[in-house]
Amino acid sequence: MDPAKADDIVTARNVDLSTCDRELVQFPDAIQPHGAMLTVDDQSNLILHASANCADFLGKPPDAVVGSTIAAVLGPSWRNLTETLHRMPLDSGPVTIARESFVGTERGFNLFAHRCGGLIILELEKSSAAGAAPNLYSQVRADLARLQDVKGLKDFFDVAVERIRAFTGYDRVMAYRFDEDGSGHVVAEARRDDLEPYLGLHYPASDIPAPARRLFSLSWVRHLPDVDYTPVPMIAATNRPASGPVDMSFASLRSVSVMYTGYLKNMGVRSTLVMPLVKEGKLWGLISAMHHAAPRHLTHETRMAAEFLAHTLSLLMSAKEDAELFGRIKAMKATSERLIQALAVEANVVKALRAPDTLQLLATRVEAGGLALVSDHDVTSTGKTPSHDQVRDLVRWLADRASPLFTTDRLSSLYEPGQAFARDASGVLAVRISPKLPEFVLWFRPEQVETVAWAGDPHKPVEVSESDGMLRLRPRNSFALWKESVRNRSIPWREDEKEAVVRLAAAIGDIIAERATRVERISRELGASRSELGRYADTASHELKEHLRGIHHLTTALRRRQGDVLDEEGQQQVATILKLTQRMDSLVDALLEQAEIGRSELSLQTVDLDAIVDAALLPFARQLAEHNIEVRRPASLGSATCNREWVSEVFANLIANAIKYNDKPARWIEIGVEQGHPARYYVRDNGIGIAETDQQLVFQMFHRLNEPEQYGGGAGVGLAMTRKIIERHGGRIWVQSRPGDGSTFYFTLSPDDDIRP
Repeated sequence: MDPAKADDIVTARNVDLSTCDRELVQFPDAIQPHGAMLTVDDQSNLILHASANCADFLGKPPDAVVGSTIAAVLGPSWRNLTETLHRMPLDSGPVTIARESFVGTERGFNLFAHRCGGLIILELEKSSAAGAAPNLYSQVRADLARLQDVKGLKDFFDVAVERIRAFTGYDRVMAYRFDEDGSGHVVAEARRDDLEPYLGLHYPASDIPAPARRLFSLSWVRHLPDVDYTPVPMIAATNRPASGPVDMSFASLRSVSVMYTGYLKNMGVRSTLVMPLVKEGKLWGLISAMHHAAPRHLTHETRMAAEFLAHTLSLLMSAKEDAELFGRIKAMKATSERLIQALAVEANVVKALRAPDTLQLLATRVEAGGLALVSDHDVTSTGKTPSHDQVRDLVRWLADRASPLFTTDRLSSLYEPGQAFARDASGVLAVRISPKLPEFVLWFRPEQVETVAWAGDPHKPVEVSESDGMLRLRPRNSFALWKESVRNRSIPWREDEKEAVVRLAAAIGDIIAERATRVERISRELGASRSELGRYADTASHELKEHLRGIHHLTTALRRRQGDVLDEEGQQQVATILKLTQRMDSLVDALLEQAEIGRSELSLQTVDLDAIVDAALLPFARQLAEHNIEVRRPASLGSATCNREWVSEVFANLIANAIKYNDKPARWIEIGVEQGHPARYYVRDNGIGIAETDQQLVFQMFHRLNEPEQYGGGAGVGLAMTRKIIERHGGRIWVQSRPGDGSTFYFTLSPDDDIRP
C-alpha cells in the first residue's frame, strides 16, 4: 500500500468529528515547530512556560529558561522592550514588539507579544533572510483598488480569492460563508487547474466546529505551514501554582487539532492560511488558502499583508452586502408600489390579486419556488407549491395562530402533514392580509438539497478508505453529511423579506379596509335611496296604472258605442290604443317586480329543484302539447339552497323563451345540470339561436332582438329579471348559442370566479 494512503487510513480511524464541539482546542499544551513560545508572569517577570525547542531559538534549553526572569534569558534586549510592552495593547492578539538579534543567536527574530489568561505570551519566529517581496505593498494596494471597484458580492469574492492566491502562491483559495446553524458553503474559488473544484459545495457544522469558529474569529490570520508537523510540547514550571495549561486562543503558534490535520491530510492539503471575514463583530465566513504541492511557510511580512487585506476585505464585504441588501429593498419597494397602484384601481381587491400579472408581481417579492393566494378557501397558485387541498389544510392550521406573519425553514418539524410536500415546500413564508377572514399569501421554498448549484460532479467517487465511517473526511462526503443534516429544511428567510411582506400585507389590508368602509357608506346611501325610490316607484306606478286603466276603459267604451260609425282606419287606431295600454300595463308590472327583487331580503332554503321545474312547466302544459314539444330532463336535478319563488321564476322565464323562440317543426327543450363547484344548471333548446354579438344584449332591460310582433312579442324584461335573481344569489348567467342551432342558458346559484362562458 502507498505509505501516504496508509497514513490517511490511520488518521481517519483516529478522527471522530462528532467530538469536535467538545474539544478544548485553545489548550493544546503544544506549538508548531517553526517558532518558540515563552509565558511570563506579568508581576514577577518570571518565565512560567517554555516550548521544548527554545534552545533552537535562544541557545538555552527549557529547563534553563523556565523559572528564570525574562531579563536573564533575553539579556539587555528585554530592558529595551519593557517600555514597549507597557505601551502596546496586548489583550486582543499578538503585537510585533521587536525585530532584532538576541543574546546567543546568529539570526534575527520577530518577537510577538500578547496577554491571555493572566500571562504575557511571547512568540518568537526566525526572520526571513529574503525579507518582504519588494513589490508586495504595491501589489496589495492595487488589489484593494480593484476590489473597491467591483460591483456585487459574488464578483467581489471571485476577485478576492484570485488576488490572494496570486500574492500568497497557494494552490487553492476559497471564500467560505457560514449559515445560521454553523454549516457553510464555498461561494468563490481560485485553484490550480488540475485540482478538483469545491465551489458550490456545502459542509456540515462539524467540519468547522464551534471551538474552531471561535478561534478563527479571534485572529486575522491563522497559518499552518506544514500539516505533517510534529507538535512541540510546552514545558511548565513545576514549583508554581500558575503553571497549568496555557490558553493559546490568540497565539499564532498554537498547535492545531489532530481532527483538523486529519481532515486536511485526507484532502491532500500540505499547508493552510485562514483569514476570517467578520461583519458587525460576528464571524461571517472565512478565506481559506490551501497548498497541495508541499509545505509552505509565509514570511511575517506576507502574513501582515494578508492580515491587512483580511481587515479590508471584511469592511468592503460588509459594505457590498449592505449595498446589495439596499438594492433588494429598493426593488421590493418598487414592486410593492406597482402592486398597490394596480390594486387601488380595482373594485374587487381579492379578485385582482388572483390576476396573472399580480401573482407574478407577488412572486417576485421574495426568492421562492412557488406562491399561493388563499381567499375564503379558494386557492390560486403559481410555481411549485403543495396541492390546493394541502394548501387549504395548511391555511386552516395557520388561521389558529395569533401572529399575522408565519415563517419557517423546516415546516414538517412544526406541522406534521408538511412531510408529504417537504421537497417543494420545506420553507413557508405566510402573511395574513385580512384580520377577520382566512386570507393569506404564502411563499414556498423547496428542500435545501434541491437548490444546490454544482461546480463539479456530485456523484464523483471518493477514494479514502474502506474503514467504517471515515469517508466523510473528504469534501464530497462532507457534502453528503450536510445533505442529511438539512433534509426537510429550506434556505432560511431573510429579515428584509419578512419585513417586506409584512409591509405589503399591511398595505393590502389598508386597501381592503378602506374599500369596505366605502362600500358600507355607499350601501347605507343606496339603502336610503332605494327606500325613497321604492316609495316613488310605488306611487308613480299606482298613478300610471290608474291612468292606463282609464284610457283602456274609455277606449273600450268608445269602440262599443261608436264601433259601427268608425271607418276601418278608426277601428284600427282604437285597437292599437288598447294594445298599447295593455303593453304599458305589463311593463309597469315588470318594473315593479324588478324593483321588488332588488329591495327584498333574500330568503334561502334547501329546495328540491325537480319540484321547482315541475311547477315551472305546469303553466306551459297546453303549449307543449299543442306544438308537440319534447321536454328532456335528467333523473334528478338534486337540491339547492336558494329562494324557491325566485328560482321558479328563473326556470319559467327560460322555458317560456325556449318555447317562444323556436320555428322548427320538431322542437325540444332540455333541462339539466353539470356537476361542479358550484353546479351549473341549464335550459337548452333547438330554436332560432342568438348571434354572438347579441349574446350579452339579451340580458338588458327592454332589449328585444326581433320586431315587437314577432314570436308573440314581449316586454323585453324576462331575461333582465332572470339575471337580477341569479345575481342576488351570488351566481351568474350566460348563454352559448349559434343562429339556427338553438341556445343554452347556463346559470349558477352561488359564486364561482373560475366559471367562464
